[in-house]
Amino acid sequence: MRTSDYNQYLAAIRAANDCEASRARELLRQIQADMISQYGLGDRDVEYLIRQFRYYI
Repeated sequence: MRTSDYNQYLAAIRAANDCEASRARELLRQIQADMISQYGLGDRDVEYLIRQFRYYI
Protein backbone atom coordinates (compact mmCIF):
# COMPACT_ATOMS: atom_id res chain seq x y z
CA MET A 1 0.00 0.00 0.00
CA ARG A 2 1.29 3.43 -0.89
CA THR A 3 2.05 5.72 2.03
CA SER A 4 -0.44 8.33 0.86
CA ASP A 5 -3.22 5.71 0.69
CA TYR A 6 -2.27 4.39 4.12
CA ASN A 7 -2.45 7.87 5.62
CA GLN A 8 -5.82 8.58 3.97
CA TYR A 9 -7.30 5.32 5.25
CA LEU A 10 -5.93 5.91 8.73
CA ALA A 11 -7.41 9.42 8.83
CA ALA A 12 -10.77 8.10 7.62
CA ILE A 13 -10.73 5.33 10.24
CA ARG A 14 -9.96 7.80 13.02
CA ALA A 15 -12.78 10.08 11.86
CA ALA A 16 -15.22 7.15 11.66
CA ASN A 17 -14.20 5.96 15.13
CA ASP A 18 -15.23 9.35 16.50
CA CYS A 19 -18.77 9.10 15.07
CA GLU A 20 -21.85 7.73 16.79
CA ALA A 21 -21.67 3.92 16.94
CA SER A 22 -24.15 2.98 14.21
CA ARG A 23 -22.75 5.60 11.81
CA ALA A 24 -19.20 4.53 12.67
CA ARG A 25 -19.95 0.90 11.84
CA GLU A 26 -21.41 1.90 8.47
CA LEU A 27 -18.38 4.02 7.62
CA LEU A 28 -15.94 1.35 8.79
CA ARG A 29 -17.69 -1.27 6.64
CA GLN A 30 -17.25 1.00 3.62
CA ILE A 31 -13.60 1.64 4.44
CA GLN A 32 -12.94 -2.07 4.96
CA ALA A 33 -14.63 -3.02 1.68
CA ASP A 34 -12.60 -0.42 -0.21
CA MET A 35 -9.28 -1.48 1.33
CA ILE A 36 -9.94 -5.16 0.64
CA SER A 37 -11.00 -4.51 -2.94
CA GLN A 38 -7.89 -2.40 -3.56
CA TYR A 39 -5.25 -4.40 -1.68
CA GLY A 40 -6.72 -7.72 -0.47
CA LEU A 41 -6.83 -9.18 3.02
CA GLY A 42 -3.25 -10.46 2.83
CA ASP A 43 -1.76 -6.95 2.85
CA ARG A 44 -0.08 -6.19 6.19
CA ASP A 45 -1.16 -2.55 6.11
CA VAL A 46 -4.78 -3.57 5.58
CA GLU A 47 -4.57 -5.99 8.50
CA TYR A 48 -3.11 -3.28 10.74
CA LEU A 49 -5.67 -0.69 9.69
CA ILE A 50 -8.56 -3.06 10.35
CA ARG A 51 -7.22 -3.58 13.88
CA GLN A 52 -7.55 0.20 14.37
CA PHE A 53 -11.34 -0.02 14.07
CA ARG A 54 -12.99 0.91 17.36
CA TYR A 55 -16.04 -1.21 16.62
CA TYR A 56 -16.33 -4.78 15.47
CA ILE A 57 -18.15 -4.75 12.15
